[in-house]
Amino acid sequence: MARKQKTGCRWKRWCWSLVAAVLVLLVVRGTLSGEVFAAEVASGASGETVLLQAAQPQTQTNEGLQPLRPKAQPTWQLHELPIVPGCEGCCSQDVHNVPCLDVEKCAEEGPVKGKYALVLSHWGRPSEGMLGSIKSMRAAADKLGQTDLLMVMLKSDANQTTPKIAKLFQKWGIKLYTVDWDVPPNAKHYPKKDWCGHQDLIRLNVLGIEGYDAVAYFDGDCEFQGDITPMMRCAASGKFLSTSGGMGEALNVGFFTVKPDKRLVDAAVLFAQQNAFDHNTGWGGAGWAPNGGYYVGGECGQGFFYTLFYRKSEGSKRALESVGLWDTFQAAQLDRCIWNYQTDSSCRADLDCRHVRVHHKPTRERGSEKECDKLQFRHRRESLLHRQTVSRPPPTEEELRWAREGRLLKHSAGLCLRSSEEDGDGTLMLLSCSFPPVEKNIRVVEAEDQVLLKQGGRCTHVEGDDDPEMTPKEPRLAFPVDCASKTYQPHFKKIPSTAKGPKGGFLLRHESGRCIHPYEGAVDPRPITDVILHSDCNQDRMALTWIEDDS
Repeated sequence: MARKQKTGCRWKRWCWSLVAAVLVLLVVRGTLSGEVFAAEVASGASGETVLLQAAQPQTQTNEGLQPLRPKAQPTWQLHELPIVPGCEGCCSQDVHNVPCLDVEKCAEEGPVKGKYALVLSHWGRPSEGMLGSIKSMRAAADKLGQTDLLMVMLKSDANQTTPKIAKLFQKWGIKLYTVDWDVPPNAKHYPKKDWCGHQDLIRLNVLGIEGYDAVAYFDGDCEFQGDITPMMRCAASGKFLSTSGGMGEALNVGFFTVKPDKRLVDAAVLFAQQNAFDHNTGWGGAGWAPNGGYYVGGECGQGFFYTLFYRKSEGSKRALESVGLWDTFQAAQLDRCIWNYQTDSSCRADLDCRHVRVHHKPTRERGSEKECDKLQFRHRRESLLHRQTVSRPPPTEEELRWAREGRLLKHSAGLCLRSSEEDGDGTLMLLSCSFPPVEKNIRVVEAEDQVLLKQGGRCTHVEGDDDPEMTPKEPRLAFPVDCASKTYQPHFKKIPSTAKGPKGGFLLRHESGRCIHPYEGAVDPRPITDVILHSDCNQDRMALTWIEDDS
C-alpha cells in the first residue's frame, strides 16, 4: 500500500512539473516564436524561397510550394480601362529620348497564362513599413493568377524577422527569398557611408529568380490601381522593362520587370567589379546622356541599372558579352505616368488619373489639382464632395439626442473629428465643425475616470486592436465599434495640457499609453488630416491639445 502511495505521489509531481513547463512555455511564447522564425531562415540556403510558419520551423523551398491564401479582405478593385498615352518625352534608349514601348502590342508575344512573381526587397532590420501597399499587390497577384509574392532580404537581416512580421508574411502569402549580398562582391565603387547602393543594388538579385515567365520588382509604396497583366506578358516575351523617374532620372529603380536569367546577375556583378563611378562621368565613364548631367540616385541603382541595361557603352557591352547576352538582350521603357506614376512631371496635361495602373509617388495627398493620388485620397475626396452636396432628410429625434450626448470634441486648431465614411467602417480625420451633417461630429462622453469618443451611440477604437499582436506601430483611429465591446479598446484618459493655448485643453491618452496626434503632428493641421496614435504624449505640445465645446 505504501509503495502505491509513493508511486502516486511521484506521478502527481511529474504531472505538475509538466503543467509548469507548459505554462512557462506559454509565457515566453513570443520569444520562442522569434527563435523558431530565425532558425527557419537560417536553415535555408540563399536563393531559396522560404514561407515563414510559426508552427512548422522546417524550411520549404520554392519547388512545389503554394503561397498561403490570406484571410478574406475587403476587395481591392483593379481597373481595366484603356491604356492611354500618359507622358511626353519620358522614355529613353541609350543616349536618346524615344517613344515609349507599346505594351499591348508587346504583350501579344508573351504567354497567355504565365507564371509570375511580384517582388519586394528590404535592406536592414525588417519593419512593417516594407509592406506599405501589400493589399493592392496581393490583388494584382490574384488578378494575374499563378503569381507569387516574394521578399528579397539578406540572410542576416531575415534572421531578425519578428513574430509579428512573420505573421504578416503569412497573412499575405509572402515568401522570403534570402540572398548572400546586397552590393556585388568586390565592387569597384563601394562608399563606406551615405550611400544608397545597399538598398538599391540588392535588387540585382531579382534578375536571377528563375522558375517564372517574368518577375517584377516594386518598391513597397507602389500602389496597384489597374491590371498589370499586359506589362507582365510583355516582359515574359524576353524584354527588360523599366520607366524613367519623376525627378528627371533616366531610370527609376523602384520598378523593373524582366524574364529572369541568372546570367543577368553574373553580368551585373562583372560590371560592378570592372566599372567605377564618377560624379562627372557616371559609371565606367559612360556619361549621363540622355540627361545633361548627374541625376538623383545616379551613384546608386538608378545610374547603375540604366548604364548597364540601356547604354551601348564599353562597360555594359563587356559585361553582357561575357555571359552571351550582348547580341540578344532587349531593354525598353514604359510610359512612366501609367506604369510607375511619380508626380505629374512630364505627364500630359489631359491625363485622366483613373487610367494610372501603378501609382508610386506622391505617398501623401496631392499638393496640386494636376497631381494623381493614391486611391484612398482620391476616393475620400470624391466621398467628401458627395457628402457636401447630397440632399438629406432632417435628422431624427434619436440622431439629435445622440448629437447632444457629452460635449463636442475639437482640436486646438478648431477642427472637429469625423469618420471618413458616413455609413459603415471608416477612420477618423479632422474636418470643419460645420461640415454636413454636423450631427456626425465625434463627441467626448465621460465614463467614470475615462472618456469615450462617441457618435450615434457608437465608439471610436484603435485600428487593428482586435488583434494586439498585429496592431500597427502608429495606428489610425477607426470608427465605429460597440462601446461595450470586450474585444476592442475604446477608452481614453484626459491628460491636462500645459501648452499655451485655450483654457481647459487636454491630451487624449489611449489605454495603450499612446496619445492622439494629427498625422505628422502639425499645430494647425489642414482639413481631412488623419489622426493616429503616437508614443509622444508631451503635454507642452499644442498639436496634441484638444478642447471640449458645449455646442
